[in-house]
Amino acid sequence: MRLMREELYKICSRKIVKISFIVVVAGIVLLFMMSGPWNERCSIGSGKSREDYSGFAAIAKDKELAAEFEGVLTDDVVSRMAEKCLFQEYAAKGIVTNRNYVNTFFTDNDLTDAVYRGEEPACATRTVPLADSAMGRLTGEPVYFTYIRGWQVLKELYTMGTLLVGIFLIIALSSVFAEEYSLKTISILLTTAHGKKKDIYAKLAAGVVFGTGVFGICTVLMVLLCGSVYGFQGLGCFAGMLDGSWYLSTEWMASVSYVSIGSFFARYFLLALSGLSLLTVFMLFVSAVSKQNFTALILGLIFFLLPILLWIFYQTFYPLMSPRFSFVFKCMISSSPIYSCLGNALEQVTTRTMLLFRGGEYAVIALFCVLVMVWSYRNYQG
Repeated sequence: MRLMREELYKICSRKIVKISFIVVVAGIVLLFMMSGPWNERCSIGSGKSREDYSGFAAIAKDKELAAEFEGVLTDDVVSRMAEKCLFQEYAAKGIVTNRNYVNTFFTDNDLTDAVYRGEEPACATRTVPLADSAMGRLTGEPVYFTYIRGWQVLKELYTMGTLLVGIFLIIALSSVFAEEYSLKTISILLTTAHGKKKDIYAKLAAGVVFGTGVFGICTVLMVLLCGSVYGFQGLGCFAGMLDGSWYLSTEWMASVSYVSIGSFFARYFLLALSGLSLLTVFMLFVSAVSKQNFTALILGLIFFLLPILLWIFYQTFYPLMSPRFSFVFKCMISSSPIYSCLGNALEQVTTRTMLLFRGGEYAVIALFCVLVMVWSYRNYQG
């Protein structure tokens, strides 16, 4: 434990790590403000009597509107929502001119006859019975309506926030082993009592604890930012209400529409943690094998960001691929750490097939990295 604490202190005390972490925290706060409060609009009424709100005032007004209709959703409640909050109206390119939380909810969940997706949407003229909507038809149980805007913001924020965390881990962990080589202290370490036996495991443990700790701190920060501004209510509501996506599970897609919002985020957090944990182990591996900070940094960025280019390649050429090769190629991309940060990918990576594939791939990569890392470190000849 003493060796691990010392290694953890060495990671945290580096100036670049401190500065980078401040940048990550500031970036998360800025992203929250841009996707949340600064982007909020609420309009009530029409014509000269219309009242427009923005920012924190819009959040407060939306909460007030939602509270009026909170409870089990029925056709009568939806009708009263439309009467009170009006159907959405559109300007050029489909820009909504009178949005508020309530009319956004019944529009996004297809509870009106509006054709609102596209550059020239048609305005709604009536509400649609719950039984005729995907939400009412497929849930099989009452739908509870409340204000869940905070969780919608968190879903968007968490994608960008975890990407920032991933890049930070690449910067912070690239020098864990490489620094010992560049400073020529590795030869001295290997001659100490714990040099070849415990030191490498202490560094490995410190890196994993550091990565997990940073992930936990940033996750809590994002949850608290959204909860403190928007509130924590609605965790028991259906996750399909987050973006109006309602569909059943298939062999290749595990639907999260009908799980609770709390369950959705628990899965999302665990998915992101698994991806960032693999990134942590890989960074420790390249730091030990490359023996240079800059090389480890570049290799880490390639490992983290390359799946984006591979996905573009897949989208372009998948019609030419055989079904088997296409499936394996897509599974490899979906199992990458960066894919774990995407909330919209949750349905694709939590099927039984993908969980087995992902678990096997992670185990093989992690085991290979640890074994090669230990061998390279112990057999170093300075």
